[in-house]
Amino acid sequence: IIFTIIGVLFSALFGATLANELATSAVANIIFATIFLVFAISFFGYFEIRVPNKILNMVNKKADNSTGLLGIFFMALTLVLVSFSCTAPIVGTVMIDAVAGNFIKPIIVMLGFSIAFAVPFSLFAIFPSWLEGLPQSGGWLNSVKIVLGFLELALCIKFLSMPDQAYHW
Repeated sequence: IIFTIIGVLFSALFGATLANELATSAVANIIFATIFLVFAISFFGYFEIRVPNKILNMVNKKADNSTGLLGIFFMALTLVLVSFSCTAPIVGTVMIDAVAGNFIKPIIVMLGFSIAFAVPFSLFAIFPSWLEGLPQSGGWLNSVKIVLGFLELALCIKFLSMPDQAYHW
């Protein structure tokens, strides 16, 4: 629900009215390209994008003190914030799409993203013995990060090409 709400809010706040301005604006496209470059460099392992520990601890404390659905919400929010370092480049890509004027696509992508996150956690909560059979993180995970880094780099180049085409640089 949290990821989907983020998609809906960004789509509602930055609707189709900004689409034309952002599509042709050199400044906006260079900013987006820079964001994608930062995401790519993060995926390549030069630094990690993280939520400050103070915020994580505050949300986790709320989860510990809450009961019922409110407790579940804060536990899920803690998961979203903790996973931010590996989801920020992907979610950021979708949010840029929302800022560019798309409405439905960010909502659908964030819903799919949230379901992809929720299903494994739900299954492992129901069947905890399955956790023993999971592969350890290692080389395969680094390979995935590198591939995602190159995808982010391709998006960076795509956004740099927009002002180049508009202004014939």
